[in-house]
Amino acid sequence: MDRERKDFINALIVPIGFVFLLWSIKVMETISGISLSEYGLEPRTLRGLIGIFTMPLLHSGFSHLASNTLASFILLFGLYIFYKEFATKLFLLFYLFSGIAAWIIGRSGSIHIGASGLVYAMAWFHILSGIIKRNKPQSAFGLIVIFLYGGVIWGIFPDFQSSPRISWQGHLGGAITGFVFAIYYKRKAIAIAHQEPLIEEEDELSEDDPYWLEYGHHSDIKRGEENKAEEVKDLEEVKKEKEIKEEEKFKYTYKE
Repeated sequence: MDRERKDFINALIVPIGFVFLLWSIKVMETISGISLSEYGLEPRTLRGLIGIFTMPLLHSGFSHLASNTLASFILLFGLYIFYKEFATKLFLLFYLFSGIAAWIIGRSGSIHIGASGLVYAMAWFHILSGIIKRNKPQSAFGLIVIFLYGGVIWGIFPDFQSSPRISWQGHLGGAITGFVFAIYYKRKAIAIAHQEPLIEEEDELSEDDPYWLEYGHHSDIKRGEENKAEEVKDLEEVKKEKEIKEEEKFKYTYKE
């Protein structure tokens, strides 16, 4: 139980830190009156390459930020729960490649901001990874993601956007990133999912797996070995006695 509690607490650190960073940047923009949106991602331009790193950190307003906050927190938390051994690496890969994908497929002359691409990368990774691995807890988590953030399905299609200003290209880039890494990390994820569980010793007798049966089994084996040794010993003694009698008989006959 202590280990589970520790894993749960550790899984909260990065999600809380990331969300805190997003809100700190937006609050700073509001207080200073300076907008950093111009430093977003501009597709297929050298100047826009910096946006690969800045795009997820910038939002047009608090409503835009709020819509990405809950999704970012839940998906990051799931990442550190199910993939704690290499969750940070996955997070950085999603962050980088979702931006690169948006930079490649985005419309020229536009600037893209927001963490939606990163959110889509994590969401599609969770959904597809649970299906590929046939892992029930992760599949259930993927269904929860779809239920809470159903837009990850329709958000990659331009015809289903509520506003022309919504970056469906960023969504698509994130979905492609999540799909690719769900396939790429299939083996590693399975290996981690099948790690041997922590074995806890029990002081009391267990009806499901009573250790006294194990002990009794070994006792029976030991007792059988001892009986066998005694039988061999008895046979040797009988044989020896028979040889002595034969020898005495021979001597007796010889004397006669």
